[in-house]
Order: sequence, then C-alpha cells, then structure tokens
Amino acid sequence: MIASTDNTSSSTPSQQAIPILLKSTPQEIGSCFETFKDLRPHLTTPQAFVEQVLEQQKEGYQIHAIQNENGQVVARVGFRKMTTTAWGKCVYIDDLITSESCRGRGYGTLLLNHVLNFAKENNCSQIHLDSGYNRNTAHRCFDLVAHHFSMKLSQ
Repeated sequence: MIASTDNTSSSTPSQQAIPILLKSTPQEIGSCFETFKDLRPHLTTPQAFVEQVLEQQKEGYQIHAIQNENGQVVARVGFRKMTTTAWGKCVYIDDLITSESCRGRGYGTLLLNHVLNFAKENNCSQIHLDSGYNRNTAHRCFDLVAHHFSMKLSQ
C-alpha cells in the first residue's frame, strides 16, 4: 500500500495530512466496494467488484483512496495511464466518488490533485473523465464538453 500526502493545492492544513492510499490487493480493493456501489450499481457484490477491478488492473487501472479515522474508505478514484491517437499520453479517470455522507469536505479535490500529480510525474499531457449528466456537483471541477471533461496540463 502506497500512501501519498502531497496534497499541494489550495487545501486546508487539515486536508494536507490526509493520506491517499493505493488499493491493489483483493482485500484492499474489496474495502472500496461500499463507496463504489453508488457509482456502479451493476456490480452488486463485493466479489464481482473485486473481479472487475483485478481484470482492469491488467490494463493499468489503479484505485487510490482516502480512509476515515476508522479505516473505512470514504472517497476513491480509479484511473489508468494510456496513450491514444486523440489525446497522446494521458490519464483517464474511470471512477471518482465520495461517500454521500462525506461530500463537501474536499476529498474529491484532493483525489483530483493526486491524479494531477501522477499525470505530471508520468509526463502526461492531459487528464480525461466522463460524467453522467445528473452528477452536477462533479461538473464544477473540469471544463464540460458534452459531459466529457478534460484538463490540459502545462509542462
């Protein structure tokens, strides 16, 4: 498990101490299921979720998460680094979710900044994600183009 506390942005001092943890083992992945099931209701069991993530890991997918003081995952991001003819070397965010009871605390922003740092460290030129039309609060973070968000990175 890798922890990152490099939450450099306009974070509050209390947010800067929040570790962001890589979740890569079946047990660690399973700990993200409760947070995840609201975003992807077709994955109805923890086992189905773990199997799906393990398959996606073969394509470079990673889950990074924020846990509360009790060790429960309260926010998570799933993403992959890839190269496309349209975007070049980029990071695609498959999943970004905060538990409903923990929204508004800046966890989503911390996770986006974490992905931004990852993208820069890996010489990616852009970050992309797609969002459902009904996820209005998520739409504040990126430039909206038909519910596809992108952020070009300056090197």
